[in-house]
Amino acid sequence: MMSVGENLKKIREEKVGLRQEDVAKALGISTKAYSNIENNVADITLTRLKELADIFEVTPESILSHQEKATYNNTFNNYEGNHGIINMYQGSSSDQVKNLENQLKASQEKLEGLKASVRAKNN
Repeated sequence: MMSVGENLKKIREEKVGLRQEDVAKALGISTKAYSNIENNVADITLTRLKELADIFEVTPESILSHQEKATYNNTFNNYEGNHGIINMYQGSSSDQVKNLENQLKASQEKLEGLKASVRAKNN
Protein backbone atom coordinates (compact mmCIF):
# COMPACT_ATOMS: atom_id res chain seq x y z
CA MET A 1 0.00 0.00 0.00
CA MET A 2 1.28 3.43 -0.91
CA SER A 3 1.90 6.16 1.65
CA VAL A 4 -0.03 9.44 1.65
CA GLY A 5 3.03 11.23 0.26
CA GLU A 6 3.36 8.72 -2.57
CA ASN A 7 -0.35 9.05 -3.29
CA LEU A 8 -0.07 12.85 -3.42
CA LYS A 9 2.87 12.67 -5.82
CA LYS A 10 1.10 10.19 -8.09
CA ILE A 11 -2.11 12.26 -8.19
CA ARG A 12 -0.16 15.50 -8.69
CA GLU A 13 1.96 14.15 -11.53
CA GLU A 14 -0.38 11.76 -13.34
CA LYS A 15 -3.87 13.10 -12.72
CA VAL A 16 -3.36 16.83 -12.30
CA GLY A 17 -0.05 17.55 -14.03
CA LEU A 18 1.17 20.15 -11.52
CA ARG A 19 4.68 20.76 -10.22
CA GLN A 20 5.50 20.77 -6.51
CA GLU A 21 6.09 24.52 -6.83
CA ASP A 22 2.54 25.01 -8.17
CA VAL A 23 0.97 23.12 -5.29
CA ALA A 24 3.16 24.85 -2.69
CA LYS A 25 2.16 28.26 -4.06
CA ALA A 26 -1.54 27.32 -3.98
CA LEU A 27 -1.14 26.22 -0.35
CA GLY A 28 0.86 29.33 0.58
CA ILE A 29 3.86 27.31 1.79
CA SER A 30 7.41 26.83 0.55
CA THR A 31 8.22 24.21 -2.07
CA LYS A 32 10.44 22.53 0.53
CA ALA A 33 7.54 22.34 2.99
CA TYR A 34 5.34 20.71 0.35
CA SER A 35 8.18 18.39 -0.71
CA ASN A 36 8.42 17.26 2.93
CA ILE A 37 4.74 16.27 2.80
CA GLU A 38 5.21 14.22 -0.39
CA ASN A 39 8.36 12.62 1.03
CA ASN A 40 6.57 11.71 4.27
CA VAL A 41 8.98 13.84 6.29
CA ALA A 42 6.17 16.09 7.52
CA ASP A 43 2.80 14.77 8.68
CA ILE A 44 -0.30 16.03 6.90
CA THR A 45 -3.06 17.72 8.90
CA LEU A 46 -6.74 17.24 8.16
CA THR A 47 -6.95 20.89 7.11
CA ARG A 48 -4.02 20.44 4.71
CA LEU A 49 -5.57 17.21 3.39
CA LYS A 50 -8.79 19.09 2.60
CA GLU A 51 -6.84 21.90 0.90
CA LEU A 52 -4.94 19.40 -1.25
CA ALA A 53 -8.15 17.58 -2.15
CA ASP A 54 -9.62 20.90 -3.29
CA ILE A 55 -6.53 21.75 -5.35
CA PHE A 56 -6.43 18.30 -6.98
CA GLU A 57 -10.24 18.17 -7.32
CA VAL A 58 -10.45 14.78 -5.62
CA THR A 59 -11.89 13.58 -2.32
CA PRO A 60 -9.67 13.45 0.78
CA GLU A 61 -10.35 9.70 0.86
CA SER A 62 -8.87 9.27 -2.60
CA ILE A 63 -5.64 10.90 -1.42
CA LEU A 64 -5.49 8.59 1.59
CA SER A 65 -6.16 5.42 -0.38
CA HIS A 66 -5.16 6.14 -4.01
CA GLN A 67 -4.57 2.84 -5.80
CA GLU A 68 -4.05 1.80 -9.39
CA LYS A 69 -6.29 -1.25 -9.12
CA ALA A 70 -10.06 -1.10 -9.12
CA THR A 71 -11.48 0.05 -5.82
CA TYR A 72 -14.89 0.33 -4.19
CA ASN A 73 -16.40 3.58 -5.37
CA ASN A 74 -20.13 3.83 -4.89
CA THR A 75 -23.41 2.10 -4.12
CA PHE A 76 -26.68 2.71 -5.89
CA ASN A 77 -30.02 1.04 -6.52
CA ASN A 78 -29.88 -1.69 -9.13
CA TYR A 79 -32.76 -2.53 -11.46
CA GLU A 80 -31.97 -6.27 -11.21
CA GLY A 81 -33.12 -6.32 -7.60
CA ASN A 82 -29.89 -7.10 -5.78
CA HIS A 83 -31.64 -5.92 -2.63
CA GLY A 84 -31.18 -2.39 -4.02
CA ILE A 85 -27.39 -2.36 -3.74
CA ILE A 86 -24.62 -3.06 -6.20
CA ASN A 87 -20.92 -2.36 -5.81
CA MET A 88 -19.41 -0.24 -8.55
CA TYR A 89 -15.70 -0.61 -9.15
CA GLN A 90 -13.70 2.32 -10.48
CA GLY A 91 -11.46 1.28 -13.34
CA SER A 92 -13.13 -2.11 -13.86
CA SER A 93 -14.07 -3.31 -17.33
CA SER A 94 -17.67 -4.19 -18.11
CA ASP A 95 -16.66 -7.88 -18.07
CA GLN A 96 -15.21 -7.49 -14.56
CA VAL A 97 -18.37 -5.74 -13.36
CA LYS A 98 -20.55 -8.47 -14.92
CA ASN A 99 -18.38 -11.11 -13.21
CA LEU A 100 -18.85 -9.35 -9.87
CA GLU A 101 -22.61 -9.17 -10.46
CA ASN A 102 -22.64 -12.91 -11.22
CA GLN A 103 -20.67 -13.64 -8.04
CA LEU A 104 -23.14 -11.53 -6.05
CA LYS A 105 -26.09 -13.36 -7.60
CA ALA A 106 -24.49 -16.76 -6.83
CA SER A 107 -23.85 -15.68 -3.23
CA GLN A 108 -27.45 -14.54 -2.85
CA GLU A 109 -28.73 -17.86 -4.23
CA LYS A 110 -26.46 -19.75 -1.81
CA LEU A 111 -27.72 -17.59 1.06
CA GLU A 112 -31.34 -18.31 0.14
CA GLY A 113 -30.54 -22.04 0.07
CA LEU A 114 -28.94 -21.86 3.50
CA LYS A 115 -31.93 -19.93 4.87
CA ALA A 116 -34.29 -22.58 3.45
CA SER A 117 -32.18 -25.32 5.04
CA VAL A 118 -32.30 -23.60 8.43
CA ARG A 119 -36.09 -23.09 8.14
CA ALA A 120 -36.53 -26.79 7.27
CA LYS A 121 -34.49 -27.87 10.31
CA ASN A 122 -36.46 -25.57 12.60
CA ASN A 123 -39.84 -26.99 11.47
